[in-house]
Amino acid sequence: MKIWEKIYLVVIALFLLVLNTCNILIFRSSYEKSVDLVKQAAESSWKYMAISMTEDLSEIENERTAEWQLFQSYVSNYCTRQCAFELWRGQELRERSGIADQITYSSSEGTLGSEFWADKKEQEEVLGLEEGKGKITILEREGEKYSCTAGRLGTTGYQLVIYENVSEALRVWESQMITFVWMEMAASLLMAVLLYHIIRRFLEPVSRISKITGKIAAGDYTCHLEVKGNDELSGLARDINHMTEQVRETVEYKEAQARQKQEFIYALSHEMRTPLTSVRGYAELVRNTDVSPEKQLEYMDYIVRESGRMVEITETLRQVMLLRQEEMETEEIPLGDLAGWLQQMADRQLAGKDIVWKFEAGKGAVTGNRILVEIFFLNLLRNSYHACRDDGMISLCLGEKKAVIEDNGTGMTKECLEHIYEPFYREDKSRSRRLGGSGLGMYLCHYIADRHNWEMKIGSEKGVGTIIEVYFTTI
Repeated sequence: MKIWEKIYLVVIALFLLVLNTCNILIFRSSYEKSVDLVKQAAESSWKYMAISMTEDLSEIENERTAEWQLFQSYVSNYCTRQCAFELWRGQELRERSGIADQITYSSSEGTLGSEFWADKKEQEEVLGLEEGKGKITILEREGEKYSCTAGRLGTTGYQLVIYENVSEALRVWESQMITFVWMEMAASLLMAVLLYHIIRRFLEPVSRISKITGKIAAGDYTCHLEVKGNDELSGLARDINHMTEQVRETVEYKEAQARQKQEFIYALSHEMRTPLTSVRGYAELVRNTDVSPEKQLEYMDYIVRESGRMVEITETLRQVMLLRQEEMETEEIPLGDLAGWLQQMADRQLAGKDIVWKFEAGKGAVTGNRILVEIFFLNLLRNSYHACRDDGMISLCLGEKKAVIEDNGTGMTKECLEHIYEPFYREDKSRSRRLGGSGLGMYLCHYIADRHNWEMKIGSEKGVGTIIEVYFTTI
């Protein structure tokens, strides 16, 4: 059973329980008030007749004929409604009349019996009253209801009982009660229908949330909940959308990392296979063929160069792995010292071409890991060196806010710029073999910049040159 169905059943059950309880209390109160009004009217009629009859009975001194005549006169005078009268003396019914009938009956003509009492005990309880006290009872006879008002007539020893048909007065209330019951049933039905649609509509977002969370659990992170309003369910929908977006981004990031690792492994295996094949081939030539000493030296030089390239690749990978795992210690590196060290490295390692070098350093320092900072700038200078012709020009300007490396080398296309940080990517597939390099320089620089929270901007034009701006944004 769905939650909205449970809520609906509970609410409608409580509603009907409260409604019926209130209606029962209202019906009972209304009925009691109607009965009280009937009793008050009957009591007033009894008192009005009893006062006069008490005085008259006290004067006839138990004379039967006079008693009957007196009773007849009172019946004829007061029998204007659906009433019947009985005159008792002790436990003996002396005179009586029928309902709405002026005909009277006397015990002198024979023993009389009341037409209204089937229970002798109840009759004695009602009629055997102490002086000054009376009792009003509602009786039912042949489907009609009567008020029975009984009481002693002073000290005469007589008891006067008046029966009045009150069915019409109570029937009005009963008809109202029936109408009210039908109205209650109609209202309950209407309430049930409205409540059904309202609760289902209000809790419809719960069903949508349940379906969405089911899809999320199944691995579908593209689903999205429509958010309307500012209630708790809308807040929950927003949180689920945010959670789904975060999970989707995390999954996409993990998948991208997995793809990058796989592509890196493919690229690395390809990159290592070429020099290994060459080394093996030249080694077999030296071992198995009779070549001249000059050729042997040529082959050995190639073997040394290719093995050195493999060592450079593995060393760069080691640096990348250490960069990911180790805690980075930082220090203040004076810009002048950094520029001087880079100039020395350029003179020692990058001296095969007639490159015009230009190094400038402002005052102040850059904060970072000294070794990584040196590797970072040396890799950038080495890339510029390989891109330049023999008469090329390379400049490095170090400032407190940013560094700029510029060259007038071969430059790069837009496609190359898009893949600049990918490992082993090169626009010229044979460049690293002709000019050296592992194909991991910019890949390593990108990691170093990320660890320092630096921002790199690369601008390049094919045949014009390249400019790299490094913004020292943190630390």
